[in-house]
Amino acid sequence: MMNLTQAFIFAAGRGERMRPVTDSIPKPLVKILGKEILTYSLAKINQIDSIQKIIINGFYLSNQIEEFIKNQKNPKIIFSPEVEKIETGGALVLAEDKIDLNKPLLIVNGDILWREKNISQINKLWQKWLKISQNDQNCEILLGLKLKNQYHGYDGNGDFDLLADGKINCQKKQKTHVYVGLAIIDPKILQRRPNKNYFSLSYFFKERLKDDGSIDNVRGVELDAEFFHIGDVEAIKQSEEILKGFCCY
Repeated sequence: MMNLTQAFIFAAGRGERMRPVTDSIPKPLVKILGKEILTYSLAKINQIDSIQKIIINGFYLSNQIEEFIKNQKNPKIIFSPEVEKIETGGALVLAEDKIDLNKPLLIVNGDILWREKNISQINKLWQKWLKISQNDQNCEILLGLKLKNQYHGYDGNGDFDLLADGKINCQKKQKTHVYVGLAIIDPKILQRRPNKNYFSLSYFFKERLKDDGSIDNVRGVELDAEFFHIGDVEAIKQSEEILKGFCCY
């Protein structure tokens, strides 16, 4: 059986809306209850024994990300430094020589935080990927989604409507679900990259977008952990208030 063997954490962002906290530290190193957001994500990834490579990029105050990685003393982690702002799609292209393009890649936003209940959310995402693959369904991107009214700290319009077959649609202004920053992709999509260094991973959604709002080769799975939208300084306090009552997350 195919295993999930590699992961990429996007840790290059500054987090403008979290200033002044992020004037001196990159957003993934903001602490929640005394631990960096990045620490929590790495702990979740390290629970998946099959993952043998974790690539972490850095741009804003990247020396701090690099120092954080060194302190982990984890030989699985590879640092991918950036000298200019190139967004998430550009980050994957820059690190292309570190990625096995023939194997699925877990991608994790460096500023997401979640508390699991009974099952690893990464594993849940992976099991859905395997099921889709076994059914010969053409899926290049599998997004981890959360109902927007269950996503702590989120008050937007949502990103997608999740349909019964796992397909997604973004036609309506008000959507039911939000992308939480956890996904699995087929890295061979990078072969269709645009002819520029700076571009978002959303480029691969938009190129498959149809007039009816459906997106070819992109699927979603609803996750059941508690996810926290750390969008501003106030969200730090709100997240800590909810999490401090739990012994582990």
